[in-house]
Amino acid sequence: MPTDTDARTTAAIAATTREWARAVHSGSGLTVPKQHLEQLFAAIVAELLDLAGGEPFPVAAARAIGRRLAEAPFDRTRMLAPATRALLGFAPGEPGSLVGTRWSFVASHAIDSYAEALQQRALAQQERSLSEKVSVRVREITALQNRLRHEATHDALTDLANRSLLQERVRQMAADRSRGVGLLLLDLDDFKQINDGFGHTVGDEVLVEISRRLRAICPEETVVCRYGGDEFVLALPARRDTLSEVAMGVLAALRDPVKTTSGPVPVSASVGTAFCPPGRVCDFSDLLRSADRAMYSAKTAGKRRFALSEIDEEVEPAPLADTRPIYDTAVAG
Repeated sequence: MPTDTDARTTAAIAATTREWARAVHSGSGLTVPKQHLEQLFAAIVAELLDLAGGEPFPVAAARAIGRRLAEAPFDRTRMLAPATRALLGFAPGEPGSLVGTRWSFVASHAIDSYAEALQQRALAQQERSLSEKVSVRVREITALQNRLRHEATHDALTDLANRSLLQERVRQMAADRSRGVGLLLLDLDDFKQINDGFGHTVGDEVLVEISRRLRAICPEETVVCRYGGDEFVLALPARRDTLSEVAMGVLAALRDPVKTTSGPVPVSASVGTAFCPPGRVCDFSDLLRSADRAMYSAKTAGKRRFALSEIDEEVEPAPLADTRPIYDTAVAG
């Protein structure tokens, strides 16, 4: 049969845990009922009481109980102050008794351990938060670097490759001696009249649409470059006969007028091609000059057509009309 001392201790535990549960549960967002908290706290107090009355002095066990206060379901609550008031304010046993004497030491070790667990959890959360912030910053820097790299190698208006990227890609293509390198230089016919007649805004619309069409019809490995103004350069690893096919595709893509905010605008181009055979040292400047001469052959012959050339033409070429085959749009289509 319980003694008066046992009854007083039980009542004291109940009062302590009831107040503790009330202080923790209020506004904590815990889904467990307050009565369940009271049971959990009562069990913790009872374990600490057993430790206070046992031998040897149970520091490790008291600290283990304190660490449990940082675990579920308490891990999302802040209850260091309520736990401290509850445990240090609890006075079990008779004054001078073993339990009464040891209780404050046992309770203090439990509270210290709980506080350390909270600190470790806070540091871990801080590290995770810092790691997440660092990761976000790294992604932002990487995205910025990629954007700057893209802007440095692409035309701002059309988003096509610019001259520097074109030259680098041609150099890479030429490093593969098993394939030739083909270059097509495309110059829009009478583009100045478009700018003068419709305005530069419409001229930009035309350039953007032509860029889109070129990307759509070119083979997969083609580098499509806006070389400057109304000039475009296409570079691709190719066979000799591939260049004629691509050139005819370019002319066909420019047959339809470009729809602009000022209405349809007719477009056409003169195209010159140059080819560096496999295994031959390929110089970009020589290749471009050869394509440029062929393009002017096409333009001189009446525009809307393409002309073929090779990089190994003589340094002092014969008259353009005598050296380069000219293909008009009728042949191309």
